[in-house]
Amino acid sequence: MKTFKKILFYTGLTLAVMFVSVVVSVFLFRDKIINQFVQQANKSLNTPVNIGKMDVSIFEKFPQLSIVFTDVYVEDSHPGKYPLLTAKTISFQLNPVEVWKGIYTIRGLQIRDCEASLKIDAQGRNNYTILKETTDDKQASSGTVNFELKNVGLKNIKVHYGNIAASEDLTFTSEALTASITTSHNVYTINADGQLTTEKINIDGNAYLGRKSFDIASTLVYNDPNRNLTINPSTLKLKQSSFIVSGTYSWKGENVIDLRTEGQDTDIQTIFSLLPESAVKNLEKYQSKGDVYFKAKLKGEISKRRSPSFSVDFGFKDATIFHPDFKTRIERASLEGSFASSEISNLRMATLVLKNIKGDLNGESFTANFVMQNFKDPEVICDFKGRMDAASVLDFYPVQAIRNVSGSLLADVSFEGKISFLKKRTTAQRVSTQGNIELQDINLVYGDDKVPLQHLKGSLQFSNNDLALSNVSCKLGNSDFLLNGFFKNVITFLLFEDQPIGIETDLKSDYLDLNQLFAIGFGNPASGKDQQYAFNISRNINLNFNCDVKSLRYKRFHGRNLKGDLLVKNEMAVSRNITLHTMGGDLTLSGILDDKNKKAIDVVTTLKLNGIHVDSVFYVFENFHQDFIQDKHLKGEAFADVNLEMVLKPDLHLFSETLIADIGAVIRHGELNDFEPMQKLKRYIKDDGLNHLRFSDLKNEIHIEKKTIYIPQMEIRTNVTSLKISGTHTFDQQIDYRIITPLRQTKPVDLEAKDAIEDDGTGSKLYLKIVGTTDNYRIQYDTEAVKKKIVNDLKNEVKELREAFKNKGTQKKKEVELQKDEYFEWDEQPQN
Repeated sequence: MKTFKKILFYTGLTLAVMFVSVVVSVFLFRDKIINQFVQQANKSLNTPVNIGKMDVSIFEKFPQLSIVFTDVYVEDSHPGKYPLLTAKTISFQLNPVEVWKGIYTIRGLQIRDCEASLKIDAQGRNNYTILKETTDDKQASSGTVNFELKNVGLKNIKVHYGNIAASEDLTFTSEALTASITTSHNVYTINADGQLTTEKINIDGNAYLGRKSFDIASTLVYNDPNRNLTINPSTLKLKQSSFIVSGTYSWKGENVIDLRTEGQDTDIQTIFSLLPESAVKNLEKYQSKGDVYFKAKLKGEISKRRSPSFSVDFGFKDATIFHPDFKTRIERASLEGSFASSEISNLRMATLVLKNIKGDLNGESFTANFVMQNFKDPEVICDFKGRMDAASVLDFYPVQAIRNVSGSLLADVSFEGKISFLKKRTTAQRVSTQGNIELQDINLVYGDDKVPLQHLKGSLQFSNNDLALSNVSCKLGNSDFLLNGFFKNVITFLLFEDQPIGIETDLKSDYLDLNQLFAIGFGNPASGKDQQYAFNISRNINLNFNCDVKSLRYKRFHGRNLKGDLLVKNEMAVSRNITLHTMGGDLTLSGILDDKNKKAIDVVTTLKLNGIHVDSVFYVFENFHQDFIQDKHLKGEAFADVNLEMVLKPDLHLFSETLIADIGAVIRHGELNDFEPMQKLKRYIKDDGLNHLRFSDLKNEIHIEKKTIYIPQMEIRTNVTSLKISGTHTFDQQIDYRIITPLRQTKPVDLEAKDAIEDDGTGSKLYLKIVGTTDNYRIQYDTEAVKKKIVNDLKNEVKELREAFKNKGTQKKKEVELQKDEYFEWDEQPQN
């Protein structure tokens, strides 16, 4: 026992002495070791190397000796000063005994925080030929740095590879990667394990496997004399999917690749994992049970002239596809898929086939097929047949804006043709879209404002690029619709931006809530009827509606039994004859609304009023935003012909300075009650009946222009007296009314009134005027009217304004009139 302890003691002492000796030797001969290593390394290098700091350590990879370089810069072999490699630290592991003998064989390598740029220029010259060739075996064994790497560790590295000749641009990163390299007669066997991210793989302008993170376990054999890389069966793990990769890549003469990949224990995520993340972001949580397969092959020459062929076979049989967070699932699902291109860089030669797609979605079966050829100018053949429960579809693939779905649709549709044909009117009909969709009581709530769509029913029949609607009915919010007609160019409109659509249909409705519909179309339904929104007519919308609406509402306006046509084209809306019952009478409307200038909507219209209640007009139009004369003061029935022109703001408020109107009006059974100016006339007209005036038919030709209402002289025969009234009333409530009334006073006339009295042969008349503002007005004797005949001057001014407006309006109608027989002949749209 004592002997054993002595042996153990002396052995430990010897090791300690040796360890201390090595540490001391490294410390004492540190500079010599570094200098000799650098001298020998420089004999092997063709390009300059800059190192911020050099050190020697026995502790980093004990018992190996480590030479540690900090802030390393290695220049590439191309002309000029460009970095091949930069690294925060690079450490080399060597055998201490061999170092004492002057033999520098690197047996380990550790690199941290490194970035490398590997390039091949247009002439095929690379930038990474930095080692000198050695032909003297003796020199190689004793005088230079040699490599026998058993332990290579890489942390936080990025490698760029660009081959201009082959149009290749690749970027890889790794957080941690370990490898071992053995050599024999210039054949290198590399075993690598760790993490690798394909940040970018662009080949001939096409992107593949961008930002995919793999865990790798690979065995590579690199034959330097033959310029050949062999990939022995290696494992790549991407998320939950595993792939076995094997093949060869040679570049001694031509660049030739033969690479095969096969999925192991695959599911639907195996297929999704290889697609761009943006394309499968909403699918990444879906899972599958059942037999899912995936195989791929890349084979052929890689050059500027040619690229290898690429093919993929994938699919599943009797599978169940589901989302773990939702109850709905597709059961008994099957699909046979393939992708093939004779040249991977030429997408014109690519074909995607998805055939025999089958499945049951919550007990409702469906079948489908899809084929796409030529990804640059796609030609598509596809079909779908089945009954789909709307709630199940949204449960399986939720759409955030749509909730509370019920109902179903029965579809049997097919599509065949080139997508590009749809961009031109001359070729759109060469695309075949056939089949029908039956909408069966679909209900949903849409958007943040929770707009309800209820009881959507009817039949949709496809005929090439058009869609026929048969008894399509629904309720949108408070409004209901029944449509029969056609949507023309509908496929093009749905697939491409900035394309026209023609809608030619009969519209029937029991009730339209225009407040809500305008808010849905142009604003925010949750903001209420007083919200501000921007009205506009799209240049791509072409409408021909024959309307039959039993009731509608817009703000205070209520209409019943609306009938007529509405045409929309070229950002203009035209109606030639709309009739409706409103405000106690009947209204006939024809007009043009021009929305080409989105900041100023031009309106030209004619109206015919038949028995419209005057007080209702003032109420509906909110007393025209004044309180001088209001709906409570008025009664009567209006019969009028109105021609007007105006410009509206996008929120449909008026640019008041643009309003021009001619109004030929008759008011019957009229009343003027409790109107303050009439009450103030008692000073001049002694009659208590002024508080409640009833008058016979009142006729006049009123003109509105320059923010002023021009009222030519009209005679009003009332239950009290007979008045003649004329004047002007501006939009900023400046008033100038002239009144002529019979003089009935029995007492002497005061001196102030004498100059305002005139005898016209039928008796003495008193001339009065009401001037000022509606808030602050005065009633005065109108001596000026007696002297200057102001009434005739006003009558002549109104006549001139009416004639000018009449000529302008006729010309305007000629400029904007649409030809009905050419209504749906739109110009060809530019190709996207």
